[in-house]
Amino acid sequence: MDNIRFLENKFFYEIIKHIKLALPNVDCATFNLSTEEEDTKHSFDMVCNVNFNISVRIRKNKYIKYPDMTIRSKTKNGGKTEIDKIIEGKSQIYFYAFMNTDENKLKKIRIFNVDAIRKLTNSKKYSERKNNDGSEFYTYLFSDIFKENGAIYKYN
Repeated sequence: MDNIRFLENKFFYEIIKHIKLALPNVDCATFNLSTEEEDTKHSFDMVCNVNFNISVRIRKNKYIKYPDMTIRSKTKNGGKTEIDKIIEGKSQIYFYAFMNTDENKLKKIRIFNVDAIRKLTNSKKYSERKNNDGSEFYTYLFSDIFKENGAIYKYN
């Protein structure tokens, strides 16, 4: 996909709706997409007018059958990855979703506290996956995130 922010833009209002459902006691009057620098250097995609940052990943429907989330651990060009930025403490909330087959709505949504992902990473409770293009991912089971008290919201 040419525009790396395409899905965040496409589903912007749907993402906000689910964040407000997940965090009803957080009064977020405004949401904005992060700047390119915030996205590429600090691992968050949205900014709310309270003090937390949100990483967003939206997957194709064909991956909905897997009970896990993936986070890039190696890029094709060797640059800093999403997991590097998360380990550095750059994000607090992770919005992870799968699209429907028509790719016009979000079908399955999970919102996590990123601290649980940091704990799982530090204790090496993840699997590693390699793509044909040289990039790599860590996979974290939803059940492990739940065990680390990282589950905030679930929508099917």
